[in-house]
Amino acid sequence: MTALDDFMTRGARLRGVRIQASRFRGRGHGDALWLGTREIAHHHNGQVDVRLTRAVVRELRDELRSDARIDLRGPGFDWILVRVRTRADVERALELLRYATRAARTIAR
Repeated sequence: MTALDDFMTRGARLRGVRIQASRFRGRGHGDALWLGTREIAHHHNGQVDVRLTRAVVRELRDELRSDARIDLRGPGFDWILVRVRTRADVERALELLRYATRAARTIAR
């Protein structure tokens, strides 16, 4: 099992999260993790995009910038890019996915 497979399998075990095709499938993205009607993560090219929301990115900005595995993409983006190759990378990506699930639940209220 690859690190990306591990991330997707374990991510789908989070409460309310399921795997289905990415809405960005035509851009080379495969399966994605969804919570309700929101796509909260997908993978491509050995990396994971996680939808944290702008508010969470702002809140965690310094922490995210200090992590070499993470690309913030630029100001105003909901999504961050996380390189996932090792077990530690998977754990970090899952930690960020938990932030994404909390943010998605807050938005859905």
